[in-house]
Amino acid sequence: MMRRLYLLAVLAGCGSAPPVVNDLGPDDLSTDTMDLAPDLAAQKICNVRAYGAVGDGVTKDTVAIQAAVADCTGGIVRLENGIFLSGMIVLSSHVTLEITGSATLLGSQDIADYPDRNPPIQNTQLASCKKSLIYAESADDIHLQGTGTIDGNAAPLWIGLQIKEGLRPMAIFTVSSTNVTITDLTVRKAGVWAVVNMEVKHLHISGLHVDNDFGVTHDGIDVVDGQDVLIENCTIASGDDSICLKSGSTNGLVDVTVRNCHTTTSGVANGVKFGTASVGPFKNITVENVLIENASAAALSVESVDGSAISNIIFRHITIRNAGTPIFVLLGSRNRDVTQVGSIDGVSFDDIHALGPANAWGSVVTGTVIGTQTFGISNLSFSNLDLVEKGAGATPNPAPFTIDTFPEYQGPVPGQPGKFYNQYPDVKFIAGTDGNADTTYYAPGYAFFVRHASGITFNACTTPLAGTDIRPALASKDVTGLVGGCTP
Repeated sequence: MMRRLYLLAVLAGCGSAPPVVNDLGPDDLSTDTMDLAPDLAAQKICNVRAYGAVGDGVTKDTVAIQAAVADCTGGIVRLENGIFLSGMIVLSSHVTLEITGSATLLGSQDIADYPDRNPPIQNTQLASCKKSLIYAESADDIHLQGTGTIDGNAAPLWIGLQIKEGLRPMAIFTVSSTNVTITDLTVRKAGVWAVVNMEVKHLHISGLHVDNDFGVTHDGIDVVDGQDVLIENCTIASGDDSICLKSGSTNGLVDVTVRNCHTTTSGVANGVKFGTASVGPFKNITVENVLIENASAAALSVESVDGSAISNIIFRHITIRNAGTPIFVLLGSRNRDVTQVGSIDGVSFDDIHALGPANAWGSVVTGTVIGTQTFGISNLSFSNLDLVEKGAGATPNPAPFTIDTFPEYQGPVPGQPGKFYNQYPDVKFIAGTDGNADTTYYAPGYAFFVRHASGITFNACTTPLAGTDIRPALASKDVTGLVGGCTP
């Protein structure tokens, strides 16, 4: 009952502010990321108007802004009092780009103003990351700050899947860089993923307001590989995944904290997601004090489908409202290659509260079978959960899957219903065929279905039903070392 009252209190006053639990000690913070902000006291100020910028929202100011960047090493390039229309701006080392509250950097709608960038790295995600309004490559000590706005100006040209991702501009893209901070800005209307950092070491993102709710392929904040990352105090509305941690190289993503954030909308996808790109390891990652609302797939999604070894992951103090399902964990191989299956070993979910589920799927936690080989997940713990479940009704239609009929990811027969073959590895595609989502299925357990797993612990897990359901709260198959359970 106390957990239920806590949840209702948080949601009643959520507004745009995330829930905050101040139980972090000094050892929880990275001294590297926390010390990135420059000393502004004696820095050179380069106002872009002094370089010829007009700021009328009509004249292209790209050349003037770029000239200010070239002249301002060690200083601040400042945009204020205007709307500055621009194509791609390339930042160099030791430069701060400041967009004040009176200014907007407005992206040009001429795609020729965004030449392709091809950084010299090997990363599977580069195919989707070719163009950007703000770009930095192999730079050190770069900072984007201010209370102003970066407007990608995407509508209606670059919405959805009509144009491939790599042909549309991101709002911010930093790659192969170090000591990067992005703080307090509003970022909206990006042509594809909004804020993207790839293979960046020592990254601090704080206080962003991201509004990129344009449907599929319009993520909020994406971090693709990297090390020593802190994302905090951000509010994100996205059309796709809101906070997406990816790996497209063997470098992986290591030492990451996401905290005190609020994802208000994750239109077709997930609130916080690991994957789908999952080549290198995800290791030492904590997601805490996060409010997730209106995620049509899963609130929390952990996927290893490209060989990633996922370990030492902590989710704690999470509040969920109106998500397709609270939790989705999947180990598999998109290529059905037994040599390209990674691992999920050591993930904890603690103090998770969910209210107002959109669907009665149940949370799915599963390994996979490829041919005659089984690949299982291991050492997952679920504690202090209070998940209000929708219920499928007394006579659900369609009938729920049983533990023996629930489809395997990458099943053996392409194109047949219920085989989850070559589908996008997300909770909405479990029962779909030919690449289509299907939201009309029910897992064997109304709260959890756990399969192909070992060392699974449930402690203080309550899963009250908002309606009725004939399924058990927890169903399992091919699980060893299952401790505890869930009760209404």
